[in-house]
Amino acid sequence: MDDKERQLINLHKLQRKQSKGRIENDSKERLKKIAMKKFRTCFIAALSEFEDIFGYMWGHNLLENELTDEQKINREKWRIARTNILNKGNTQARALVAEMDLHKVEFEGYKMVLRGENL
Repeated sequence: MDDKERQLINLHKLQRKQSKGRIENDSKERLKKIAMKKFRTCFIAALSEFEDIFGYMWGHNLLENELTDEQKINREKWRIARTNILNKGNTQARALVAEMDLHKVEFEGYKMVLRGENL
């Protein structure tokens, strides 16, 4: 094997290694994006459900001038609770992404197996 062949083999190995690194990085970024969206959907959907069921207590969907005194007090309490829930949820979502950065991830892709006589 001469120097040119050796250089080509080394170049090919380097390209495969770089390609694998890109695939790993793309896989991790894809998973992080999907996980963040699903995680956030969990606590946003929970807030929405709570608003649908208990929102009458703070005049959900009513204007400020349409609220009773009790609804005004409850609206302020709900605003504080909602903000705290969102802040804590987003903190945990960021912690999840940080945890994912500690792992090696590779998307194996969707696989299809075709079976038949002519294959």
